Amino acid sequence: MFPTLLKGFNTIANHWYLILFPFIMDIGLWLGPKIKVKTLLLPFITTMTQNVLKISTPEMLPTAKSYQALWDQLITQFNLTSMLRTFPIGVPSIIARQSPLTSPLGPGVSYELPSINWVFITLGILLLVGFLLGSIYFILVSQVTAPEKSKMSLKDVFSAYLQSLVMFCLMIILLVLIAVPLLMVLSILSLISLGIGQFVMLVAAFMLLWLLMPLVFSPHGVFVLKQKALPSMLISVRLVRLFLPGTGLFVMTSILISEGLNMLWTLPASNSWMTMIGIGGHAFIITGLLAASFIYYREGLKWMQDNLQKMAEATKMQQENGGTTLEQQ
Repeated sequence: MFPTLLKGFNTIANHWYLILFPFIMDIGLWLGPKIKVKTLLLPFITTMTQNVLKISTPEMLPTAKSYQALWDQLITQFNLTSMLRTFPIGVPSIIARQSPLTSPLGPGVSYELPSINWVFITLGILLLVGFLLGSIYFILVSQVTAPEKSKMSLKDVFSAYLQSLVMFCLMIILLVLIAVPLLMVLSILSLISLGIGQFVMLVAAFMLLWLLMPLVFSPHGVFVLKQKALPSMLISVRLVRLFLPGTGLFVMTSILISEGLNMLWTLPASNSWMTMIGIGGHAFIITGLLAASFIYYREGLKWMQDNLQKMAEATKMQQENGGTTLEQQ
């Protein structure tokens, strides 16, 4: 695992231009104009929180008020341009997670969208651009980690872009199928007892993580094997199940490295130019971890194919030996 991580960082150090994707993305989200939807969402959030406060018991009142303050903060900070950071295929961004209100240039330019129609139009454009940038970024990282070097073609970009959109839709459908019944159960349990609801929510979060873990390498099949979205997801599930202890350790180590260093990158205030150092550090680390994941995926595929071939040969030998024994009898 650690040689794979080291190889990923060394690869990116030799192809430093790849860190420009997350670096420029973060600089644009940090210093560029912001698209807000506070004016549109505020009446809805206000009505919702007032209704919750009306039906809340005295014991639940502090929790309801804290949720109201949290929603107010979220819609104030929310920047629609952060939707350029798409999942599961996209250019990583640390600024998209923070959505800072200020920068060294001041509050910056903000635009309030006038209607819901404009929200959907803007959101659609941002997602399409985000998946396009993410597809190019993933293709380049996949190419520099491949044993045999190749050049990026327009056909590869279009195919990967299309499959990234399909994979996004499949992931959304999967999450809806899991989340809707889960939220219904949590709502009922929270009305019965807030403590039970919180406990079940924690258990549900771990279960959701366990269910989604096998899909962690879903994007890699699109860029390494040039598979379609659904077969790529199935290959990921099969690979992770064969490598479950090792894969879990690799993923958890990568998350710990990323999240641990993110605490360091976000130490400077958003209105300080020192934030640029954090943006650069995040760009290198996250791109190195992505490169390591491609290397790990290729090694896993090689191991899986070798073992399947050995199993097929062993099965064939058993059948031949069985046939020989029958002939002798």
